[in-house]
Amino acid sequence: MRIWGISVRRNWLGICNISWRMSRQSLVQIGRRTFSDSYTVKSDDSVLPVLIIGAGPVGLVLSILLTKLGVRCAILEKNKVFSAHPQAHFINNRSMEVFRKLDGLGDEILRSQPPVEFWRKFIYCTSLTGPILGVVDHMHPQDFDQIVSPVSVAHFSQYKLSRLLLKHLEKLGFHMINSEKSEHGSIGAREIFMGHECIAINGAEHGVTITASSLTEGKHIMRDIQCHFLVGADGAGSSVRKSLGINMRGEKDLQKLVSVHFLSLELGQYLIKERPGMLFFIFNKDAIGVLVAHDLKQGEFVLQVPFYPPQQKLEDFSSEMCKRLIFKLVGRELPDINVMDIKPWVMHAEVAEKFLSCNNRIILAGDAAHRFPPAGGFGMNTGIQDAHNLAWKLASVIKGISPISVLNSYEHERSQIAQFNTALSVQNFKLAMKVPAALGLDPTVANAVHRALNDTVGSILPSALQRTILDGIFSIGRAQLSDLVLNENNPLGSARLAKLRQIFEEGQSLQLQFPAEDLGFRYQKGALVAEDDSLLNEHEAPTGRRRDYIPSAELGSRLPHMNVKLLSNQSSKEIFSTLDLVSVDKVEFILIIAPLKESYCLARAALEVANKFEVPLKVCVMWPAGSIDGSGRSKAALTPWKSFEEVVEVKSSSDLPSWWDICQMTDKGTILVRPDEHIAWRTKSRIADPIMKMKSVFHIVTGVDCV
Repeated sequence: MRIWGISVRRNWLGICNISWRMSRQSLVQIGRRTFSDSYTVKSDDSVLPVLIIGAGPVGLVLSILLTKLGVRCAILEKNKVFSAHPQAHFINNRSMEVFRKLDGLGDEILRSQPPVEFWRKFIYCTSLTGPILGVVDHMHPQDFDQIVSPVSVAHFSQYKLSRLLLKHLEKLGFHMINSEKSEHGSIGAREIFMGHECIAINGAEHGVTITASSLTEGKHIMRDIQCHFLVGADGAGSSVRKSLGINMRGEKDLQKLVSVHFLSLELGQYLIKERPGMLFFIFNKDAIGVLVAHDLKQGEFVLQVPFYPPQQKLEDFSSEMCKRLIFKLVGRELPDINVMDIKPWVMHAEVAEKFLSCNNRIILAGDAAHRFPPAGGFGMNTGIQDAHNLAWKLASVIKGISPISVLNSYEHERSQIAQFNTALSVQNFKLAMKVPAALGLDPTVANAVHRALNDTVGSILPSALQRTILDGIFSIGRAQLSDLVLNENNPLGSARLAKLRQIFEEGQSLQLQFPAEDLGFRYQKGALVAEDDSLLNEHEAPTGRRRDYIPSAELGSRLPHMNVKLLSNQSSKEIFSTLDLVSVDKVEFILIIAPLKESYCLARAALEVANKFEVPLKVCVMWPAGSIDGSGRSKAALTPWKSFEEVVEVKSSSDLPSWWDICQMTDKGTILVRPDEHIAWRTKSRIADPIMKMKSVFHIVTGVDCV
């Protein structure tokens, strides 16, 4: 039937199903009338708890996390095969911390990546075989000492990461099904459906139905798939986001580029021997480009070059043309070059206006929710941390621990981080532009000329003439890079080279690592309980420069890392991180206390409240380094509760700070840690009414009605 021109049908839950092909205003009005905050898990196994659209790193990581938490899920991917285009490649500390807890995935990445010596530097040069203009080493000694994190950053191409994630999903019982072999009944859990595109989304009070299209034996087959929650992790051009009419806000079209994926063992071996690095910024009178060395040993590279359509066309970038361009940037020909793929892409700095829709039933994650410049490598890493934040909240709702309203905190927390990382990526991108500007190449001039050709009187000129004008202006600009100009004997060239050295010495060029933002980001609003003494200040504005991470237990921050071991087995050599106190296999909060009378009292109250309102909680008693086995004291103090463990600090030197010093607290404090290792609540002093306080804390953090 049709009502007011809106398509309506009776759905699988027995209520009206409103098609998303309506006006956004109507959608808001209907949403206010019908959607409730309640959630009841349906016993019908044909309805998936979670359906993930998109089998990129974010969708794959989310599926692993959910499965380990006991949540049934499946994935739909519109492509029939996984791309071998390297794309993202830098995995930051926080993402590696997530990976290290996924059955050894972090160690596998570290073993499989190229040696650090091959990628720790950015190199600026006139050609890969010509003079070097500058070198920036982005790895500091503290990046390897594992003091602030139990794992290091990594350089590992996205398609290789996806292969490892798929291997781990196979171990968890997932099966990959292509469109030719799929049966068109209900989709089961632990399945990855390739060649299935989401073409329509229909939301209702208790779930979502999507229509997927696949090509089978030359015919387009439609199927409806029912789920309680839909996660759009389908990339920057997200069909989920577009179907919902969710807009992106920020800066569009910062730069258009063409990405050329190619192989050359000869070039890789040359660079290993002469000038190993991750990124090569190449400026000469014939060509300009940025070369990403994904794996020098395997000779795998991606060249990024500016792209100015419509005067330039993608078909201009043929394999032969790209080879000639590469030879100009290398400084000589490469007999073994093999161009694998050529792709255009557009650099944006945008965040979705909202991450949740349809009573929190439809959720955006990863590039579907935010698009950054690649400067700093925040794109994939922010998406992986979206998944980490979302997984435990979805599991809490599906397992009946929390009401569906707890998902509001996902949008509050991750949108804030996305906004910050967008600003940081833009700042870092602007720093990258300082180098060509110092060489006499102002990128804003090229973009202004291009806009003038497209938007003003230039647009009426014949296309061939427009192309000639554009090429001529670019040639004049690149003439600034000739040997006649760019040398120490030329006053202008000497001044430019001096300016370039100053930029590198002052850390004003493109940066790779941001420890303060990577490990030190903290949520300002969400599943958090602020005390008067822990009111959050705003993040320091991003500068684009590296800032070191200073551990603390501030509200909303990631739990600091410290090595510990079990108190009852101190003779064992098994040492683990405080991050490992938080389980990846179940939804469980951790309350960290010192072995003090008042802290035990608070812990007993927390365990009593958690038990009554069915909030999974474990107490961790943190003993100072050198403590003897005092487990009898904790057992007696926490009776009748048995959900606790005791650990002791491991310090390589007596002058190193204690756990509570690292947290910038005293041992009279208490820290409540969420299942994503972020601090939900802390107190530095005694609580007058522990029962009432813990009821309030658990209510705010989980949404449970603790009355």
